[in-house]
Parts: sequence; structure tokens; C-alpha cells
Amino acid sequence: MTPRGFNAPDIHRRNRAGILRLVHRHGEIARNDLARALGLTRAAVTILANELIDEGTIVEAGSPDATGKAGRRKIFLRIRPESGMALGIGADAERLQVLLSDLAGAVLGERTLPSPATPGADGAAAAEKLASNVAGAVSDLLGGRTASDAGVIGAGLGVTGWVDSGTGTSLREPRLWEGPVALREPLERALGIPVAVDNNVRALALAEFLFADTHSSAPSGLLFVKYGPGVGAAWAAGGIPWPGAHHRSGELGHTLVEGDGPPCPYCGRHGCLESLISARALGERLGRPGARIEELCAELERVDPSAFAQLAERFARALGNAIELYDPAVVALYGSPFRQGNLLVEIARRVESNERPCEIRRSGLDPDLPALGGVALAFERFFLDAGSDAHRQ
Repeated sequence: MTPRGFNAPDIHRRNRAGILRLVHRHGEIARNDLARALGLTRAAVTILANELIDEGTIVEAGSPDATGKAGRRKIFLRIRPESGMALGIGADAERLQVLLSDLAGAVLGERTLPSPATPGADGAAAAEKLASNVAGAVSDLLGGRTASDAGVIGAGLGVTGWVDSGTGTSLREPRLWEGPVALREPLERALGIPVAVDNNVRALALAEFLFADTHSSAPSGLLFVKYGPGVGAAWAAGGIPWPGAHHRSGELGHTLVEGDGPPCPYCGRHGCLESLISARALGERLGRPGARIEELCAELERVDPSAFAQLAERFARALGNAIELYDPAVVALYGSPFRQGNLLVEIARRVESNERPCEIRRSGLDPDLPALGGVALAFERFFLDAGSDAHRQ
């Protein structure tokens, strides 16, 4: 079979998508700078930008240059936030969260519902229940309007466990339901808009590129690590998280950090990071089952400093191994335990990784808004579709 090359519509869509990505990333950017970044002529960028302006997706923002220098002023372009909205959904064993954002990524509304966890339940029934609950929250957020009538460009769902983003299927997540569960189709039927589905940590890594304060200078390689209630990670290069050959990339929590230890109820092995430092493990140790991870870490630091140091050491051991494998420019640590206290500092100073030529920092995302990962998935779909107006029809 002969591979099909790019035709004119493909190239047109790809260049429009490139403009949208760069305008969103930089906040404001001039046509000349877009032309240089995309390898296009200024005339070509002007034609494409004018299409997006006519559609109402971007606007001319004027020139921030107030120096009074002679010559032609740069006219900057920016996303028009009110031109559309996006829905983000986050599903895990703790909660189901639904966010509504504008096209600049600003959160317009949020609803938090009980977790969709129904372990052992029929997959199709679990998916329909999830879709129904999300649809109810969306109707509430939109004042009873449908998503398409309200101008919502699309939705994204970030869910824990192994996920095939191509088919929108949860492949394995025994903490939520039994067996593979097709999630995209029930959500699209319930919402009437396109829905993207991926693993929650990969979705959050994408959100780090799109929405964190440092998004205009995105790192070439990012290792994004989430702590709470378990441990997950995502590796992203060039702004794209990598799912792995079998949709299992980023299982940092199930790498071995001790020669022995309690069996992990998820992976079944002894001595994996999650079996030692998850909320479940710390709750059992401190006699506080069900407590939130940030409360457990703070209590451990207060009542047993040596055990807290051991937690940081184990985390640093897994992180150091990942740094050696991936050689990231930045490691972003996400989760409520890193919002305050000493855990991030204690982990970072213990990492042993060949002089550690990377930055270890706190994620720029709010850990109380895990559904931002879903918003990022909706944005990525919108960019890939080059800001198509199909969602308005």
C-alpha cells in the first residue's frame, strides 16, 4: 500500500493549527514571528490569520511597543477567549470533576461529584452512568443549554489507569470498573460534541504545556509526576506526551525501589513505590485510612521525621532512575503534598542522577483542578482540527 502524502487541504489545516498553537502559547504574537516559527511567508500567514479573524477565533491585539520608534508597528494576534468554551472532565477514585473554560484556558465554572468508581460493575453500565452524571453537571454549568448551542468546542476526559486514546477506551482500571470500558462514545452521545479521552497524568502533562505560567517557554523534554493518592508520571517531548507502545508509559509508581515490601494491590509486586508511599500505604501506617495524601504527608513529617525522610528517599530513588532514562529538561511535581511543606525540597536534594542536569520544580497547575487535563485534551483536539467551525453547525 502506498502511503498517502499531504494534499493542499492537509497543509492548509496543518498551518492553521500551527498558528493557533503559537498564538495560544505566546498569548500575543506578531505575524512576522509566526512566519519565522512556521517557515511560511508573511503573506501566507496573513491569509490564514485573516481566516481565523473572520471566524472570530483570534483578534488583532494592537502593539505593545510604546517606544515611539519610527517605522511600521507590529500588530499582535491573540486568541479571542469568548469565541468558544471547552469542557474538562477528570475521573479517579476520589472524585469526578467537570470544568468549563474559555478559549484562553480561564476556568469559568466547576462541579465536583462523587467518584464514578463502581468496582466489578459492568463496563457499559459504568460508562453510561459516568456520561449521565457528566451531562447533568454540564447542563448545570451552562444554565440548561446544550454544549453545542453554548459554543463548546469539545470536551476531554482524563481518567486513571491504562487508556487507549485512539479508541477512547479505559483498558484497565480496577479501582473504577471491571475490564475494558469504552468511554468516548457514551460521552459524545450525552454531550453532543467531540470528546477526547486519555490517561489523567498524560492529560495533565499536556495541560502543563498549555496552561502553566511557563507555557510560553515550554521545555524540550518534560517529566511530569503526580503524587496523590498514588504515583503516576508522563514523559513528554516537543509538547506531546508519549503513551508508550501498550498505553502503559509513565508507571513510575510501579517501579521497584525496595528489595522487599508489601504487595501492591494494583501491580501485585513487592517493593514498588506506590505500595510504600501511596495514600493507602500511609493511611495504614498512621491508622488513618481514607485520609487525604497531603494530610498524611504532613502528619508523617510531624510525628515520625525518619519515616518522612525515608518517603522522600524512596521517591527520589524512583525519580532519579526516571531522569537517567529520559534525560528531561524539567521535572514538574504535581499534587497537593508539594503545595506547601518540605517534601519537594527533600526529594529534590536526594535525587542522584549524574549531576542532575535538569530542573526539579513544582508544577504550575492547581492540584485542586485535575480536570484541567481534560480541558487540555479538548484544546489539543481543537488545535488538530485547526479551529474548525464544525462544532458550531
